[in-house]
Amino acid sequence: MTPEELEQRVQGALATDPAAVASQVRAITLDALTRGHLDADALKRVTAAVVRGAREGAVPLGERGGQALKEAMRGLDEALAGAAEAAQLAIQEATGRTSEFSRQGLKQAADELATLQTLFIETLQDAARDTRGTVQATFTELAEHARSSGSAVGQRTRIALEQLTQAVTAGAREQAKKGAEVVRHEAALLAGLAAGLLQGIAARLESKETGKDV
Repeated sequence: MTPEELEQRVQGALATDPAAVASQVRAITLDALTRGHLDADALKRVTAAVVRGAREGAVPLGERGGQALKEAMRGLDEALAGAAEAAQLAIQEATGRTSEFSRQGLKQAADELATLQTLFIETLQDAARDTRGTVQATFTELAEHARSSGSAVGQRTRIALEQLTQAVTAGAREQAKKGAEVVRHEAALLAGLAAGLLQGIAARLESKETGKDV
């Protein structure tokens, strides 16, 4: 899915039933994140495209655009929280596979996970600078709220990092410093593993929404 296609899908979601905007945007975001490797580049690219699509979808709605935008960003926040959980599970699984993963590679993955909340806030701030009126005010409000009161992705990330600190230290054996190419290979393996785990998380969230068992 190209960024343009993702933007269009999100933009279309804001034009539908207001009560379904959050769940639709969450599903669209999770779909995009599970199509490849769940790495930092994919998270940045998808988050930026979802925010652009939400902005474009909110502008024509006038005063209603603010609430639609809040719902869309709630869906994005929930999807990023799911991504944080998938990354945590991937790192935890990798700590037991010491022949494939070094402590250095796992720590790098945990460091990337720690930046998810910041990515969410900064993308909202960037969007606020690129627009005006109700939409700009809403983006600014959402960024301030996420910074001061937290977000779903921030809460999920804190839990993940607390649980991972000991696992990364104890689970991966101490090894000689790995070359950049080896660490990149480990990162790609972890990103692929996380994307697969995110599919299961997405299915679980969908089942909660519909009331069906997976």
